[in-house]
Amino acid sequence: MTATEDQERLLHIYLDDHAAGATAGAHRAARLAEAESDSADAAALARFADDVQQDFEALLAVMATAGVEPSRMKAHLASIAEKVGTLKLNGRVLDRSPLSTIVELEAMQMAVRGKRSLWETLQVALPSATGLDTLIGRADEQLSLLSNLHAARIANALGQLAR
Repeated sequence: MTATEDQERLLHIYLDDHAAGATAGAHRAARLAEAESDSADAAALARFADDVQQDFEALLAVMATAGVEPSRMKAHLASIAEKVGTLKLNGRVLDRSPLSTIVELEAMQMAVRGKRSLWETLQVALPSATGLDTLIGRADEQLSLLSNLHAARIANALGQLAR
């Protein structure tokens, strides 16, 4: 195997792994937006979920251009893992805990940081790919939004605890 063939194989694995993560991330963003549809943040979270879906579609377009087909098995396993991740108790059994949103916002921040790194990596690995600067900018906007929502939810749910 030549160095170029090895690099192409690694890029295919890298893109496929990110596609699986993006599948889970898009589901989680949509689920968060739905769970918060009655909150003051509903519109912002709905826009965020739409942006995440558009980013996923942009990744699929890059993959198609690079000749990489997403693994259905990896995407399916990522979807299952995302659903299992929602099965946690946050101090309440019958209704949604404020901690659920806090933890989900934190998970989304990690996912967006990873997605931003993906776009940066593709600038090096696939310099002919278009729109990566725009996608990096959108990731920065998403991180700012998520950070602000997270701070507000922390202040509301936990406030400043005196010890």
